[in-house]
Amino acid sequence: MSAGLEAALTTLEGLAKREEKPSHYVARHLLIELGQALDQGEAQAAIQRARAAAGPIAAAWRTAVETELSLACGEFAQSLDPRYLALPSYDLEYTRGARARLGDRLRAAEALGFALQPRETEVLALADQVFEAFLARRAGGTGPGNPSEGPGSGPREHNQTHR
Repeated sequence: MSAGLEAALTTLEGLAKREEKPSHYVARHLLIELGQALDQGEAQAAIQRARAAAGPIAAAWRTAVETELSLACGEFAQSLDPRYLALPSYDLEYTRGARARLGDRLRAAEALGFALQPRETEVLALADQVFEAFLARRAGGTGPGNPSEGPGSGPREHNQTHR
């Protein structure tokens, strides 16, 4: 188990022991770490610990997880605002990172028995379609962001990682 996942679980366990409400930041940390562990096939013990820890504070934990999923979905969707996509300084790597982190959260949430609310499911589906279309336009040589259209004609990728 990674140190980050251990720390996230310890935080949740401590809050539950003190019967304190976890914030969406606690949910973010645990969901991202757990999602990454799921990718590596090392998460069963962590899932059991998280479920056990959240038991005494189940309602507050549900609220924290749902809030975090909603915020993460919104972050990804907002990064695809057409006004941003047309900017020469559009940060494609940020958008890719936001989607990857959202994927980590969603895998972890599912493993813990949570899912996006219907509204967020619709927002995510639309955002994914916009992102796929944008990437296809970039790769296919049409639309903003195609390097063959000349300097300053579309988004430039930046090497920034936000967590």
